[in-house]
Amino acid sequence: SLRTFCHFFPTMIGFQLAGIVFLFALGHLVEKKAAMRGCNRNPLPAWFDRFLRFSFLTVLMGPTAYFLDTQILPFPLALPLLGLYLIPYCDLSEQRGGRSNLYARRWSIWRPLIRRFGLKLQRTAELDPSRPYVFGVHPHGILPFGGMIALGNETKDGFQSLFPSIQFRTLAATFCFYLPIYRDILLWGGVVDAARYSARRVLDMGYSLALVPGGATEALYTDPEKDVLYLKNRRGFVRLALEAGASLVPVFSFNECNTFGVMGVQNELLNSFKRKFQRIFGISLPLITNIIPRRTNIMVLVGSPVDVPKIETPTNEQIDHYLGLYIASLEKLYNDNREKYNEPPTKPPLQIV
Repeated sequence: SLRTFCHFFPTMIGFQLAGIVFLFALGHLVEKKAAMRGCNRNPLPAWFDRFLRFSFLTVLMGPTAYFLDTQILPFPLALPLLGLYLIPYCDLSEQRGGRSNLYARRWSIWRPLIRRFGLKLQRTAELDPSRPYVFGVHPHGILPFGGMIALGNETKDGFQSLFPSIQFRTLAATFCFYLPIYRDILLWGGVVDAARYSARRVLDMGYSLALVPGGATEALYTDPEKDVLYLKNRRGFVRLALEAGASLVPVFSFNECNTFGVMGVQNELLNSFKRKFQRIFGISLPLITNIIPRRTNIMVLVGSPVDVPKIETPTNEQIDHYLGLYIASLEKLYNDNREKYNEPPTKPPLQIV
C-alpha cells in the first residue's frame, strides 16, 4: 500500500545513501588504479574486481529488491533473482574477449534508429580480410550513435555487408559493464572492456578492434557547430596496432555531433567537476539541451588503411610517427568529403587537439 511504501521509503533511501558513501570512499582507490577508466595495463585482482561489482549492484538494486520481496510480492522472488544475476554480472567476460553469441547485432531495433539518424555507411577502400585492423571511430559526440550503430549491426547495409569476412569487437569504458542489463546488451553486441590488457587479448584472439580514440574526454568537446577531435595525445590505440601488426583505419561520422545541443561549455566550475567525474568513472557528463536525440543525417565513411609493421615493443618515436600518418589519413578523409556531407556545409575545418 501507499502507507507501507511511505514508511519503507526513507529506510531504502538511507541504505542507498550509506552505500553511496561507501562507494565514494573507494573512489580515491578507483581513480588511482584507473579501475573504471579502461586504461590499466594490468587488471585488478579478480576478487577485488568482483567485490567492486558486487558492492555496486547491491547498493543499486538491493533496497528495491528487498522492498519488493517484503512488501509487494507474495513470496521472495526479487532477491533470489538478483543473487542469480550476480553470477553473469561478475563473470568478467568483457575482459576475456566477450561473449560468443552476438544476438544484439541482429536485433530489428537498429532499423528505426538507422532511419531516425538517416544513417549510411560507405567504404572508400577495400580491406584485406586476412589482416587485423584497428578502426578508429571519430568523433565521440555525446554518444557515438553513428559509428557504433553503423559498425555494430548486422542488418542490411551494415558493416558485414561491406566487409563480410572481418570479425571485430568494439571497446567501451569499464564503467559501462557495471550497469546491470546494459552490460549484457553490450556483450551481446560484441562490445568488450576498453582496458589495454582486454584490447590486446582481443587482437591476440584474431579479431579486429573498433574504438573511439577520443573517448569520454572528446565528448566534453562536443559542439554541433564544429568538429573537434581529442587525438594528438592518444597514443594507446597506435601502440596496440603496432604490437599486433594491425592496420589503422580511420572512420569518420559526419554530423555525429548534431544529435544533441550542449550548454555550459565555458563554465570552468562545471568543467572541473566533469573532469573529476570522468577520471573516476571513465564516462563524461556533458550538459545537454535535449533528452531525445535530434533527427539528422549521419554519414559514416570508412577510410583507407594505414599499414603498420608488427613491433612487440614500439618506441615513442615509432608510435608518434604512425599516429602522425593516421591523423594525416583522417584529415584527408574529412577534407575530401566535408562539403558533401557536413550539415551545414559551412562548418569550420576539422580541429584536432
